[in-house]
Amino acid sequence: MEKRTAQRGILAASAVLLLCTGAVLALRQPRQSGLAWEENAMVGFMPGVDLETRRKQLQQELDESQIAFSLNSSPAFVLENGIPTGKLMLENPGNNHKLLTAELQLSATGETLYQSGALRPGSYLEEVALNRTLPAGEYPITVYLRAYREDTEELIGQTGASVTLTVLPG
Repeated sequence: MEKRTAQRGILAASAVLLLCTGAVLALRQPRQSGLAWEENAMVGFMPGVDLETRRKQLQQELDESQIAFSLNSSPAFVLENGIPTGKLMLENPGNNHKLLTAELQLSATGETLYQSGALRPGSYLEEVALNRTLPAGEYPITVYLRAYREDTEELIGQTGASVTLTVLPG
C-alpha cells in the first residue's frame, strides 16, 4: 500500500513538474502578433546609464503624467436671478505643480456649461455660475481638467470626472 502511495506521489510530482516546464516554455515564446522579435535584444539598462539619473527622469515623467485635483462629486446649484450658481469646490493642490483649467460639459450633449481660467497650484474655486439657465433637476456632467506646465503654459494632458450636477429651484 505504501509503495502505491509513493508511486502516486511521484506521478503527481512529475505531472506538476511537466506543467510548470510547459508554462515556462509557453511564457518564453514570443506572442504571435506579426512583429519580428529582435533576437539580440538584452534585458536591463544599457551600459553606462547612470541609474540615479534614469530614476529621476522616470519620476519626472510619472509626476508630469499624473493630475492631482479635488472636486465636489455632487455639486448643487441654485437659480439666482435666473442663473444657476453653486459650489463646485475644485482644488488644485499645492503639490500638483501644474496649472489646471476646468470645463463642465453636459454628458448628453457635450455642451459647455462652465469654463474656468487657470488655477495655480495651491488654489481653488469655491462658487461658480453656469453660463446658461438649466431647469431644476439632476444632470450628468463631465468635468474635464486640463493640466499645463507652470513655466511654459504648454498643455500636458487632460482627465475627466463624471459627476451629477443638481439644479435646485430658487
